[in-house]
Order: sequence, then structure tokens, then C-alpha cells
Amino acid sequence: MKKETIAIAVIFLVVGFLAGYITDAQLNWKARQKALPTGMEAPAGGATSAPAGGVMPSGLPEGHPPIDSAALIKQMEDMAAQNPKDPEVRLKLANFLYDQKQYNQSIEWYQRALELDPKNVNAHTDLGTAFFYIGRPQDALEQYRQSLEMNPQHEPTLLNCIVVNLEGTHDYAAAQRAWDRLHKLNPNQPALASLKERLDAARAGGAALPH
Repeated sequence: MKKETIAIAVIFLVVGFLAGYITDAQLNWKARQKALPTGMEAPAGGATSAPAGGVMPSGLPEGHPPIDSAALIKQMEDMAAQNPKDPEVRLKLANFLYDQKQYNQSIEWYQRALELDPKNVNAHTDLGTAFFYIGRPQDALEQYRQSLEMNPQHEPTLLNCIVVNLEGTHDYAAAQRAWDRLHKLNPNQPALASLKERLDAARAGGAALPH
């Protein structure tokens, strides 16, 4: 086996491991999603993210050595350069940057991944959530709109639409419509009750919303 092939295999093993622990941290979503920090749905990175610099992310197995984030990012950037038509490595890099709370950089790589795979619903939703984190709720909603055009039953996107309209744009009517849509799709969605309380409080002009 060539040295280049071995190096590529090692990188993908590391990246695959990261994708694994991120996915396991979610609240039973089958696909890798992001959701917003409202206390109802743990974001894929929010529960397991770590600052750059090699600090071990929570969620890694006990005894696992710290991950050198900067080195891993550089490796994935090199992989993306070597595979200019492969969206997957770009998406893995975007996800990792998101989990490191490097939202501006993650946005760039989500966009690069979507240039190659524009029908990726999860990537659009994740990109939207990254936009929300940097204070661009309208851009977030545009990405969610595109996600729902492709998959009108995408629950994480509907959930995020509620939160962004509630907390980002304060469009309570739009938040209610998204809530109604998600409730009709899955009335047992565990976040619905808490979101309804927050929405009702906001519309009534009551006390500050809990976080």
C-alpha cells in the first residue's frame, strides 16, 4: 500500500471517529443534525464541542488521547484540496469547525460542500444554524426554507424554524406556523411543549423568556 493511501486512510479513520461521537451525542435523530441552544435539543456540537488547541472534547471515551484540533483541521483541508470533487470531506470539516464553535469558518465549508452537493438537506440545515449563531437569522431561515423545499418533513429544520423565528426575528406568527406544522407531523416531539410555553409567553408580552 502506498504511503499516500495509508495517510488518507488514517485521516478518514480519525474523521470517521469524530463523526461517530458527534452523532451519538444527538437526541435520537437518525441523521446528523444541528439544533439550536434552547434547552430542548442538544446541538450536535454543543454537547460535545471543545475549544481548539487539542483539548479533549467531552463525549470521547475515557482514556482517549486529546485531539489536536488544529492539526486535524489542516489534514482535512489538505484532503479537500486533494479531492476537489468530493463534498464529504468538506462536510466533515464544516461539522468539525461547527463543533469547535468556529462558526464563520464552518459556514465557508458548508457552502463549499453544498456547491458540490446542493441537495444535501442536513448541510443546508447545519449551515442555517451556523448563520444563527453569528447573528444572521434571516440567512438561517433561508437555508431552512431550502431544506424544507427538499424535505417538508425534516423535523430538525422545523424545530430550528420555530426557535429562529422566536428568538432571532421575533416573528411569533411564523414561529407558531412552524410549531403547528411540526406538531401535526410528530405530536410526540419532546421539544414541542416547552417551545409552546415560550411562544405563548412571548406573544403575551409577559416576563422575559427563560433560557
